[in-house]
This record gives sequence, structure tokens and C-alpha cells, in this order.
Amino acid sequence: MRLLPQLGIAVLLSTLAASAWYWSAISKPSGSASAQKPRQGGAAVVETALTRRGTVQEIVTAVGATRAAKSVQIVPTTAGLVTRIAFEAGQRVQAGAVLFELDSASERAAVREIESELINLRAQIARAETLRARKLLSEASLDDLRGKLGMAEARWEAMRSQRDKRSIRAPFTGVMGLRNINLGAYVDTNTVLTTLDDRSTIELEFRIPERYFSAVSIGQTVNATSIAFPQRSFGGTVRAVDTRIESTTRAFRVRAELPNPDAVLPEGLFMAVALVVAERRDVVLAPEEAIIKEGDANYVYVVEAGTAVRTSITIGQRHDAAVEVRSGLRPGLEVVVKGHQSLRDNAPVRAADQNAPGASPGNGVSRQPS
Repeated sequence: MRLLPQLGIAVLLSTLAASAWYWSAISKPSGSASAQKPRQGGAAVVETALTRRGTVQEIVTAVGATRAAKSVQIVPTTAGLVTRIAFEAGQRVQAGAVLFELDSASERAAVREIESELINLRAQIARAETLRARKLLSEASLDDLRGKLGMAEARWEAMRSQRDKRSIRAPFTGVMGLRNINLGAYVDTNTVLTTLDDRSTIELEFRIPERYFSAVSIGQTVNATSIAFPQRSFGGTVRAVDTRIESTTRAFRVRAELPNPDAVLPEGLFMAVALVVAERRDVVLAPEEAIIKEGDANYVYVVEAGTAVRTSITIGQRHDAAVEVRSGLRPGLEVVVKGHQSLRDNAPVRAADQNAPGASPGNGVSRQPS
């Protein structure tokens, strides 16, 4: 009777041993797969873009103020009462147009008086020439009359000049400023009546550092902007470069000319200027996101056969979210633009789950245009 319990225990142990062997056998493939999964998960998820060829411009920025190509303060050359104002502020006037008139009654009367004297002298000379032809008048008497006529004509021209000065005219075509006096005011040669600006073109003067002295020349392109016109930019060209460098600022003056056909730019406007001092074509450009800076060194991760290779580069100018690469890269290379923060040299990489627009199928990484 005691043999039956011992036999039951033996059967139970055999059953447990067989179960353990079975579960160990069916778990081996699962263990192998799990061993491979960590190796796949060790590849960093990245996005890349291709380097390309392009053109970059070396640009110097500065600030300056505008001034009209021609600009004057209108001041009378004689004193008197203002009897007429012939313009409105902001009006465009032609060269020679009357702007102000001063009281000129006495000048007009003096001109009429001298004109009468001239008529009388010319009549006397005509009669004297007839008498001289008949030998009834001496040559000296005729010369005396001619001398009086000459002096009268000189006085007439001087008086006409005085009369004309009572009319103040525009010296050139331009736009009138605010008037500083009212009708009936007494003015003299120290009174600024108004201003006149020729704003068909605007001069923009600014200063840039001396290190660019050899790089600036007449005809180079400038682009100017102002907070007064946030949605506009104004293009122009360099028209003059100073021959001296200021000792205090170590900078030199540059004058550019901006076309202003609609006369929107006033004199004295503060503007930011971008001057193109050099242009390089067919250079290698890399996305700005791909550049990693450590101290004075710059590098990128280049993807080669699923591996990120750390590559040192020398950079130049930035242009439209891209950076000029002067050495270290060639066009058409894949560089990491996202996910490189935790990368190391020769680290495995794999594509993001969602490819960026423009990605090529089957390339193993998500590409973005540079």
C-alpha cells in the first residue's frame, strides 16, 4: 500500500520536468528575436538633407539717413512785405515757378521811369545822328548822348534785377516743404521762407568699417529698409566712396543713390542698409540646421551606408537658411539636420517614422531639401 503514493509522486515529478522542457523549447525563438530588437533600437532616428551648389553674397550692414539729391532753403535776397504765396506744402513745382512775391511797387515805378528816359535818349541820338550826317553837330556831342544812353541802360538792367528779386522763384523742379511765414509778413535775407527738395532720387549716406575699404566700389548694389515702410525695400547703387577713413570711428563714408519716382522717401529718413561687397557662385551649401559648433570648430554628420560620420568643415557666409561650406563637403552628400544632438562618430542611424516631404523611397533616411 505504501508503494502507490511513491509511484504517484514519481509520475508528478516526471510531468513537471516534461512541462519545463516544453516551455523552454518554445521560448527559444522568442528569446532570439528579443535579442535582435535591442540592436535595431540602438540606431538613432534622424532626418537628413542634401548639400548642393549655389550662390552666396557677402553683405555688410549699416545704418544711414536719406537726403534729397537737390535740397535748398528758400531765402529772399532782399527785404520786404510778402504780398503773394503761390504754392501749397507738398506741391510739385517746376524750375522758375514763382513761389513768393514781395511788395515791388517802388521797383516797378523806377523801371518805368528809366524806360521813359531810354526812349527819350534814343530819340535824341537819332536826331543827333541826322545832324551829324549834315555836319551840323560835332562828334563829341553825339558821343556824349551815346554815353548817357549806355548809363541809362545799365541803370535799367539794375533796376529790373531789383524788381525781379521781389519775385522768389524755384531754382529747380521739386517738392515744396511747409511755409514758415504768412501773407503780409515782413521778411529779410535771414528769413527761411520754405524748403524745396528734388526727391526724384534720394541719396543715402552711411558708414562702414575700414576693413571693407578695398571691397567697396562705385556701382555695387545696396538694399535699404525703414520702419516707416515695413512692407517695402528700396534698391540702389553706390555713387560715391570717401577717400578718407575717420580716425575716431575707423570707418569711412559711402553714398548710395536710391530711385524715388513716387517721391515716398523723404529727406532725413533713418534706414538700414545692406551692401553687397562680394558674390561667389557655384559654392557648396549645407542646411543651417546641420551645422554643429564646438568652440571655434564646426562639423556635420554625413550619412554613409546607414552610419553617421562626423566631418569637420570650414564655413563662410549664410544665405537663405543655408551655410556656405568652404571645405570638408561636396555637393550631393546627406547630412543630418535633426536628431544629431545625441549622435557620436560612426553611430548607426535610421529614418524617422514619418518621412519629410521630398524624401526618396528606399533611401533609409528622411531627406529634406536644403
